Amino acid sequence: MRTRREWLKLLAMGGGAFWLSGHAPYRQWVVYRSERLMIVASRREPEAFPLTEALTADLRRAIPASKPEPARAPSVLHISRLIDSRQIELAVLTAAQASAVTRGEGESEEEGPVPLRLLAVLREPFVLACHPQFDRDRAYLVVFGLFDAEGSAALHPEYRSLEAVTRRAGELGIPLHVGAREFYLELEGQTAG
Repeated sequence: MRTRREWLKLLAMGGGAFWLSGHAPYRQWVVYRSERLMIVASRREPEAFPLTEALTADLRRAIPASKPEPARAPSVLHISRLIDSRQIELAVLTAAQASAVTRGEGESEEEGPVPLRLLAVLREPFVLACHPQFDRDRAYLVVFGLFDAEGSAALHPEYRSLEAVTRRAGELGIPLHVGAREFYLELEGQTAG
């Protein structure tokens, strides 16, 4: 007959084997995130999450294979950490928050500067930003999806050209993502032709 200590030891070993076997919730979260386009907004910004839901609805209609999902983070500091560690790829931030994250100021002061790239200017005062290493083709598709979504409620109507978006990116101190730039260039070519 086993003693209580032996049973606890067996239970601990079994739990350790379970966690090491790949059934840990963290690994499932990594797989879940890798299969979906996660877009995060701050809980402290009441208008951000409804906008993120509108954005994901636009992308779901335009490019369903991207499997966009809205997410919430407790604060801008958490968002900057998620973006910097590339745990989440896209963020809906106010223009001021995005600038502060890039400079490592405000709520993000503890984290320090986190490089961001602008994808699109959304309804005031929000922008859609990402990590500089966000895949070029995926960035192109995200912006394409927003423009392709009929009657997009997320995009700002005044920032639908390369010139306007580049000007806004300069004002914010956040460079335009190369994939987004390619989309706007192509859009201008189609409009001109």
